[in-house]
Amino acid sequence: MVALKTIGVSLWDGQLRGGVSNAPTMYRSAARPPTASFRELFVEAYGKFAEKCRAFDEPGLAIVAVDANTGRPAGLVRLAARVGRPVSAIVGRHDHCDLYLDNDARLPLRQLAIVLAPVKSWVRGKPEIHYRVFDLRTADGIRDEEGRALRGLRAEGPAILRCGDYALFMLPIGDPTDWPEQASDAWAMHPERVYLDELTHVPGGSLPGLKMPQGGVTATRPSVVYRVAGPRDTSVRLAAGDATGELEITSRDRRVTFAVGEEALRDGVLLGRYARCDAAAGVAEDNSMSRVHLLIVHVDDQLLAIDTASSRGTRVPGNDTDHVRVAVIDRDTELVLGKKTSVRWRWSAS
Repeated sequence: MVALKTIGVSLWDGQLRGGVSNAPTMYRSAARPPTASFRELFVEAYGKFAEKCRAFDEPGLAIVAVDANTGRPAGLVRLAARVGRPVSAIVGRHDHCDLYLDNDARLPLRQLAIVLAPVKSWVRGKPEIHYRVFDLRTADGIRDEEGRALRGLRAEGPAILRCGDYALFMLPIGDPTDWPEQASDAWAMHPERVYLDELTHVPGGSLPGLKMPQGGVTATRPSVVYRVAGPRDTSVRLAAGDATGELEITSRDRRVTFAVGEEALRDGVLLGRYARCDAAAGVAEDNSMSRVHLLIVHVDDQLLAIDTASSRGTRVPGNDTDHVRVAVIDRDTELVLGKKTSVRWRWSAS
C-alpha cells in the first residue's frame, strides 16, 4: 500500500512553488485549440505518471495535467478516497493550489475544485469512484474533449477536460492492472466517455440543445460524465425556491446575512473578495481573505465547506494552527476565514 495520507502532489517540468508572484489573471477572449490530440498528449506523458498511478492500490483519483502546447506533463495529484469523508483538490495558478499550473498567465489563480466522494467501503481491486468538478466561476470555464464549454461535471469514471492551455486527465486509481507498460494499451483500455446533461438538475443542461441518447447498448460500461452547473452568479438569486438555510458572514465592521436555497447549494456558493463571489461587498475590507476563499456546496447528502487554496486558510474558532481543507457543515457550524471574517451556517427549521 502506498504511504499516502489523503493527497499526494508531484510537480514537474521545473515548477517551483513561490517562485513567481500570484498576479491577477490576464483574461483572454477565447480559448485556443490544443496543438495535439488528447490521445497524443496522454501517450507522450504516460511514462511520467504511469508508475506513480500503478503503485497506488487503494481507491482514489489521479488528476494529471499536460501542457497542450508543449506536450510536457505539468503535474500530478493523487487523491485517496476515504470512508464517510470527502476529499478535495484545487487546480489553478496560485502556488497554494494542489495542482499548481504556472505556465499560462491567463489561467485563473483558482480555476477548479475537485471533490472525491466518500466510498462506502475500502477494498482493493476495481474501485467505485464518484467525483464532482466545479469551475470556480471563472471567465472561460472549462471544456470537454470535444471543446464544448461547461461549468461543472459529475463523473463515475475517467474524464478529460481542457483548462486554459492544459489538458486534464481525471483517472480512477486503485487497480494496478489498469496501467500497462505501453501507453497505447493504456489509452485503449479507457472506456468510452459518454457526456450527458443532468436534466433533472439543470433544465436544458449546461449546454442547451444536447439530447439524451435513446436506447443503445455498448459492449463495455462507458464512463458516464454528467454536465451540471458550477457556482453560477447567484448573488442576486441565492434563495431561489424555498430557503434551505441562512449564511451569516461577520467581518470586523460588518455583518451580512442572507438566505440560501437548495438550488444555489447544489451549484455552489462562492465566498471571497472578488466581485464574482457571493456577498463580496460584506468581506471586501478584509485583506486577509483570499480573492476566492471558500466554496460551500451540497454534495450527495453532505453540505461541505471547501477551502479553495486560500492564502491564510480556513479554521475552526479557537484553533489558530490547524487549517481546514474540507469541513462537513452541521447545525450552527462556524468557520474563520483569514484573520478577521467568520462564517456561520444555520439550517432552516424543518
